[in-house]
Amino acid sequence: MKLNSLKKFFSITEVNRSGIILIMTLVIYVVNPFFYTAANLETIAIWGAIFSLMILGQMLYLIPGALDISCGGVVCISNVFMGVLVVWWGFDIWLAVLIILGVGAAIGLAIASFGNTFSPPLKFMLPVFIFTIMLNFVFIGSARLITGGLPTYGFPAAYSLIAKAQFGPLPIIFVYLLIMVGVLVYIFYFRPLGRHLYATGLNDEVAKKAGINVKKVRLIAFATGSLLQAFVGIILSSYTGIASCLIGPAYLLPVIGGAFVGGISLAGGEGSPFGAIIGGFAVYLIRNILVVLNISVFWVDIVTGLFLLLFVSYDLYQKRRRVH
Repeated sequence: MKLNSLKKFFSITEVNRSGIILIMTLVIYVVNPFFYTAANLETIAIWGAIFSLMILGQMLYLIPGALDISCGGVVCISNVFMGVLVVWWGFDIWLAVLIILGVGAAIGLAIASFGNTFSPPLKFMLPVFIFTIMLNFVFIGSARLITGGLPTYGFPAAYSLIAKAQFGPLPIIFVYLLIMVGVLVYIFYFRPLGRHLYATGLNDEVAKKAGINVKKVRLIAFATGSLLQAFVGIILSSYTGIASCLIGPAYLLPVIGGAFVGGISLAGGEGSPFGAIIGGFAVYLIRNILVVLNISVFWVDIVTGLFLLLFVSYDLYQKRRRVH
């Protein structure tokens, strides 16, 4: 009986994937003890939290049955507009933050509205996919056009506190992640909206027949998802001290890959905030491990691909065992 309980526990997606990552980090520690130094752990906490926040935003698209291709573009344009508002036009920092977060939410509402308008006749994921690809090009192109491809410097010293302050021993960015996960866990597991999100992603037609307002569910989810991506753009400009059109575009594939690593289904209706954290830290750990082992950065994409292959293979193996 205990053995069966143990098997069930380790069959939980978040548990077995956390175990794989933990084993991996222990192996790296044996090879290079620098991995577990305070400085490196703080770096992992900061960048793991940043990637996790982006994946949480993507999760809010994936679970109700869509895929957001514009996430890198939203991060890019948000971070560039913070430079425009604060450095170029002299806006108050907090007013600029509120404007950017509002724009992020508006982007999500626009995406959901476009998907709802053309579904049916199209499957919901298709118009969202097309619209977010278009938005990604427009946002990144606009950021380049506005800045001329040049970074913006000169943020007030107080602006850096958004990303560089400490909350006791914890970096403030990690605290943002904990707060966001707490809010989403409450919504997903203790509020009707959470059940509606999963039901919508599993089968929106059945969800409609059950009385769920599918359009409203997606409007709420997408607005929150894009707001999170905009927040990451703010964090990155605060943390790096620059606003640049180069920040954001490269994050699209790692975010989608990290969502899969965390057990968030690309088909909808499956995943959790805890899985998003696992995916976010896994994506950054690959980069960190290469640095610790002094391996060329040109290996990042190759190792990331192989890492994803490992999880895909493991996931398919688990599903095959369940079938048989």
